[in-house]
Amino acid sequence: MPGFSIIPKHDPQQAHRIRRYFLAVATSLLVLYFMTVVHIHGYLELRGLQWCAAGMTLCFVVFYALFRSGLNLKCRDPSLTGAQMVCAFVITNIAAYYTESDARAVFLPVLLMTFYFGIFRLDTSQMTTIALVSIACYGVMLGALYRFRPSAFDLQLETLRWWILAVVLLWFALISGHISQLRKELADSKSALEALLERDELTGVGNRRYLTHMMAQEKSRCDRSGTTFCVAMLDLDFFKKVNDTYGHPAGDKVLKVFALVAQDGLRRIDYFGRFGGEEFMLIMSETKMHGARTKAERLRYNMEHTRHAEIDPGLVQTVSIGLAEYRRGETIEDVQKRADKALYKAKSNGRNRVEMEV
Repeated sequence: MPGFSIIPKHDPQQAHRIRRYFLAVATSLLVLYFMTVVHIHGYLELRGLQWCAAGMTLCFVVFYALFRSGLNLKCRDPSLTGAQMVCAFVITNIAAYYTESDARAVFLPVLLMTFYFGIFRLDTSQMTTIALVSIACYGVMLGALYRFRPSAFDLQLETLRWWILAVVLLWFALISGHISQLRKELADSKSALEALLERDELTGVGNRRYLTHMMAQEKSRCDRSGTTFCVAMLDLDFFKKVNDTYGHPAGDKVLKVFALVAQDGLRRIDYFGRFGGEEFMLIMSETKMHGARTKAERLRYNMEHTRHAEIDPGLVQTVSIGLAEYRRGETIEDVQKRADKALYKAKSNGRNRVEMEV
């Protein structure tokens, strides 16, 4: 298939999930190797090894198809961690069923290996549920042994193994869930910290780091979809005069007022922030130049007619705006430079106006 790749390139999150899935596949193949060794030494019947190999192959195909089709995204856990763990438990129990009683214990550590994949994805209740399912599966396997292969079944020994397995799995589920919760709290703290690092302390809007990140995101989206976006560079006219005349606290108030005016009427998919000093940036997603100019003119008009009664009822603060529309393939630095060039043109032509770089 033209353009097909084993790991998708257009969706980083799905690509990460598939890489994790391939790690699970590699682990399963390692377990299959263990089973083969047990078979070679005469403890695992060939039929059992064949059933396990067939089951693993079926799971490999089904889960990969779910990931590549995107059906996994409809699930609560798009990584399908729990489903993969349950499948691994079932296959391991099949191997244990066809293994001689004395060697059956070699598969108990394999069940614990499977729990590793839930540590970083599932909470305590999910891990406990999977542990209970695993214990029940092992119990069903023992029941089948007792019914159909009594010669390979030692009631006292198998009951002891089952009890130990139950205790260990439930303890492991509790600890794993705790670790998962700690990771979630750490991730939330990291996200909160990153959000603070991307906010301008004075105005509360995004800062330069935030704007650069959102421009890169918009570029990536537009390069994939073929759409476009516009960037507006905005600079408050003669702002130094406000600071010199009324003081820096007044200048800070003007900046805050402008941030509120600029955000009024913005769509959820637009991004606004302070680029530095009295310079701001507005990123307008899915917007061509005509629409961007209309928005910029409305913003310019609203700012010009905003009164600053707390500072001076007669104060009129205007803004100059430069616009540039993204050209597919150019860098975010290129589109920003073109917007800057348009801003300089607006200032050169008298300020309090909107200019375009085409």
